[in-house]
Amino acid sequence: MAFKIACHLIQYQNREKEEPEWVLDNIAQAGYDGAEGFSPQTPEELVQVAMLAAERGLHLINVGAPTPELKLQWNVTLGNGACETPAWWRNQFGDRALTDADFATAAASLTDIIALSRRYHVKPFLHAHLGTMIETREDAQKMLDAAPGLELLLDTGHLTACGADALATLWDHKDRIGHVHLKDFWADDPATWTWPGSKFGEEGRFKELGDGNMGLDIPGILKALEEINYEGWVAVELDRATIPMELAAKKNREYLKGLGY
Repeated sequence: MAFKIACHLIQYQNREKEEPEWVLDNIAQAGYDGAEGFSPQTPEELVQVAMLAAERGLHLINVGAPTPELKLQWNVTLGNGACETPAWWRNQFGDRALTDADFATAAASLTDIIALSRRYHVKPFLHAHLGTMIETREDAQKMLDAAPGLELLLDTGHLTACGADALATLWDHKDRIGHVHLKDFWADDPATWTWPGSKFGEEGRFKELGDGNMGLDIPGILKALEEINYEGWVAVELDRATIPMELAAKKNREYLKGLGY
């Protein structure tokens, strides 16, 4: 297995700032290799949390920062080979369907950060996420076509929530997968769930791995990542866990271990 598995801190909310030791202890005890989600605001804070992670055998990935340029610098300093670029939100273009010109506009705004990332041999990736330029398989194709040098953050939960086939999207861009967020999705009524249209958080929600009902092929995703020799990180997200977050972290890790990862 070329890739390593990290835990994303979304469900930990602000505890990574208030109690970083507690957060990192839980991630390490659950058996992860790394942690994603920390957003230090100063170099001193970055060093502090990196040292805390190292004490527990963890590596910090895709750390946040006050600016995109500083974010790149800090991830280079940590030895990370990939870093997230700023998101473009659909509502920046108003309440209408996106056009090819909109994708070109978003791509043009990322030209400098893409070039700077590549200068330091870092893969710049854009998040597939509800409300952003990349919600569907078709969106991913348009965005990556418009932005040479950009890579995809394959987020299985968000793609599935938008009705996209996450596995097919992976194969579409097998040479341009910069990062992976792994999570499942549940709809109260899979037959009627749509996005946009249905109410996220009420009629549908992210779930722990293996607990979804929208057809996400998690074993297929992991096997495909091996087949394409993906060497980045797979980060398991804890979006709105329905059980205590430390238990969700363990449950997700045990699920992956059951698959041989």
